[in-house]
Amino acid sequence: MPNSDSLTATLARFAGELTPAAIPASVKARIALHFIDSLGCGVAGCEDSVLRKSARVIRSQYATGKSAVLDGGTPLSASGAAFLNAAAINALDYDDGFEVAGRGMGHPGATLVAGALAAVGQGGPVSGGALLTSLVAAWEINSRVIISQQPSPERFQQVYGVCQHESLGAAVAYGLLRGCDAAGLENSLGLAASLTPLPTLHKYNWQARPLVSFKDYNAPAAEAGVRAVELHLAGIVGPREILDGEQGFWRMSGSDRFQPERLTEHLATHWQLRHASFKDYPVCRWMHTALASFERLLDRIPSPESIERIRVYGSSTLERFFADARPVSNTDAQFSLPLAIACLAFKIARHQWSSDRTRGAAPLLAFADRVEIIADETFEQLMLQHRRPAARVDIVVKGRTIAGERIDFPPGCAENPLPEQRIVNKCVANLSSRLSAPRAARLIDALLDMERCADIGAAISPLLSAPGE
Repeated sequence: MPNSDSLTATLARFAGELTPAAIPASVKARIALHFIDSLGCGVAGCEDSVLRKSARVIRSQYATGKSAVLDGGTPLSASGAAFLNAAAINALDYDDGFEVAGRGMGHPGATLVAGALAAVGQGGPVSGGALLTSLVAAWEINSRVIISQQPSPERFQQVYGVCQHESLGAAVAYGLLRGCDAAGLENSLGLAASLTPLPTLHKYNWQARPLVSFKDYNAPAAEAGVRAVELHLAGIVGPREILDGEQGFWRMSGSDRFQPERLTEHLATHWQLRHASFKDYPVCRWMHTALASFERLLDRIPSPESIERIRVYGSSTLERFFADARPVSNTDAQFSLPLAIACLAFKIARHQWSSDRTRGAAPLLAFADRVEIIADETFEQLMLQHRRPAARVDIVVKGRTIAGERIDFPPGCAENPLPEQRIVNKCVANLSSRLSAPRAARLIDALLDMERCADIGAAISPLLSAPGE
């Protein structure tokens, strides 16, 4: 007999019973910001070469359907749309995160919003209230899953997956919008876990570039979550209690630690969305503290040409894996601290930092050659013990060293928040290939008040056509 008191069943019941009235206003406002941020990142990401290649494959392999897609093409089947939209949202590495005390644990927006979008266009209209509720439930469960299974520092060095666990969050988001009750959500969670891609962080080609194209594996995770729900709706039985016990999902994910109480303690009172973060720079999160330190120095110099040298003090991880000044692919550019510093110095539009044109710009490459990354023991210990990527940048101008600030937490996290208007402005810029700034601003205003929206599909329809259509 099913155990209604299991951890998995408790979370599924929480999601199935959640209503807009039970969600605090601050949480509603936060999830709306993450929704618009994800949409903006997805539209901007459609210009990325990896996304264009992925779109060709997905459109050749998946049937046309009714699910909304961000690449400007015809709607796809739910699983195909989930894959394509997650790939688009994550393409520029500009999408949101989940961080506790500086430790990053995934990119939930790309996967969970893609899961929810797969339901838009199927059947009747999806209301803003329904979308909001599904995303809040998905974010909460997704966050609790990854917090509960954080490995020891030693196991992290052996095996870890950045976003693979988000298949479960995608299943919750899509499942709720497809009408699943608590029992259906539990079955879908079991199926999603069974379909989850393997944890692969340490096989990203760190030592043999180019880096892997799907750096965070959001796309297959989103697809797995949506496919799990479709299998459930077709009558396929998945494993029960997938999050429970010594053989639960945490063990399957490669962790050596499990804190089961973290899955359900203070459920519906202490919302994990408070740890959700936004990105201010379209690159790997581990570079953001260095970029923030450098950006604060820019106001103190007349021009980038006056900078003779840039010295970055960080962890040995930053020194070993993020020092490539000649990235050979768009993905590699998102892990190149020298190029990112050059983009900041020359005020390159942020959604274009990893473009082919940017990667080949001679002035940027010459500036990138001035960047030196130095391992610092203090920052090394923060990274080893806490996975906190703190950093500091100094610059040399006319032979004089100007010391930058030490940045302990990247901009956009709870400890170093970004103003809401900055997130809105980022979205406007990211939508610029589809909408004028005034039209983008009006759409954003409507989506930030999404609970009043009767039809999310109709609201976002201006984004779903390629330019000129």
